[in-house]
Amino acid sequence: MQKVLILTYYWPPASGPGVQRFLKFCKYLPEFGWKPYVVTVENGTYSSVDETLLKDIPEQVQVIKTRTNEPFSIYNRLTGKEKKSGTVGMLNMDSGQNPIKQMSLYARANYFIPDARKGWNRYAYKAAKAVIEKEDINIIITTGPPHSTHLIGKKLKEALGVKWLADFRDPWTNIFYNEALPRTTSTQKKDKTLEDNVLKSADKVTVVSDGLKDEFADRTEPTVIYNGFDVDDLAYQPWDDKNRKFTLSHVGNLMPGQNIEELWQALKELKDEYEEFGAQVKLSFTGNVDDGILASLDKYELNDMADIDGYVPHLEATKAMMTADMLLFVIPDTKRNELIITGKLFEYIASRTPILAIGPTDGNAAHILRNAHRTPMLDFSDKTAIKKQILVAFTKWQEADAPFKLDEKDLEKFSRKGLTGQLVNILDELQNEKVQA
Repeated sequence: MQKVLILTYYWPPASGPGVQRFLKFCKYLPEFGWKPYVVTVENGTYSSVDETLLKDIPEQVQVIKTRTNEPFSIYNRLTGKEKKSGTVGMLNMDSGQNPIKQMSLYARANYFIPDARKGWNRYAYKAAKAVIEKEDINIIITTGPPHSTHLIGKKLKEALGVKWLADFRDPWTNIFYNEALPRTTSTQKKDKTLEDNVLKSADKVTVVSDGLKDEFADRTEPTVIYNGFDVDDLAYQPWDDKNRKFTLSHVGNLMPGQNIEELWQALKELKDEYEEFGAQVKLSFTGNVDDGILASLDKYELNDMADIDGYVPHLEATKAMMTADMLLFVIPDTKRNELIITGKLFEYIASRTPILAIGPTDGNAAHILRNAHRTPMLDFSDKTAIKKQILVAFTKWQEADAPFKLDEKDLEKFSRKGLTGQLVNILDELQNEKVQA
């Protein structure tokens, strides 16, 4: 069995799409003849955890955990938060007039380049070097964010001559929250130089979207490997009885940029126009919901229809997708949002549940929906279309119509196992190059 070393900050019991991508790759790599070794952090700072994900780690995977040295625990003590709580990646963008938060935000923006996880690098490099030398590993993968992880890969390549694949789940210098950080011109230039060096030094670069491929195309030739869904997480249940209420569900965190006024207006109008709508429809939110969205629910008198469950383990989240009558998918209304593809989208598609998708109609997510032969993305401002799509789904539910039918071929292209096969093609290529060198 061939060997590959993966460096990833996010690993179970951390949760979220950043964990899912390489957890699922590692789950299926042994079936393709590759044994993964994973270097990760021992006690990282995560926004949420999910112990149930630990079961997905195959016995063949050797996981090496290291120390780290990060500013978040200090920041949390200064602001009176729990050690592992707080807004992890960005501290807290809305710092207001709080001098401690303003100082911390400035430090985060300019003293931790490319990011505040860089304190993990020296520990991870030492552990990775030891594993590479002991196990005679020729290929390594780094995945970011945090993009500081790629600097470890660059150093290992230079020191040991290994082949290196750099995987990008999000943009680097153009990541959306950088616009809100008080970054100096000098910081921006330094960060751009680091990004350029990584893209030009890596033997292969993989990205999660066509938009990200285009962004990096002037410096490298990226390969797109989408995020996807794991069939084991979505055991399909045949449709029998209707839910007691028509359930429009959002699964995952709802953030400020996803507070779509036209959506709430459409729901309010349907509630006012159809007496049974308010009584027979439930708005289900599985995940954290921003205070501004809660205020919108109150403003449009939708609170009596809303059911907010908060964060749940991953398998409960996928169950919520499959038991819903319609799933709400909202791309954040921010700059460069045409590039955004969330890992949740693929599980939404695989759930076989109708999707109400709102976002840029010419973006990467809209393209994937079309490719999967799903209902097209609706524009943020198109209240009429939003309202019509909800009403059509609600009417079908009332009439006890059969659920949405999906061609299995439309699912295969997004399965985690199939996507792992795409990764293996690159690993095989790198291995052959190493042998021939």
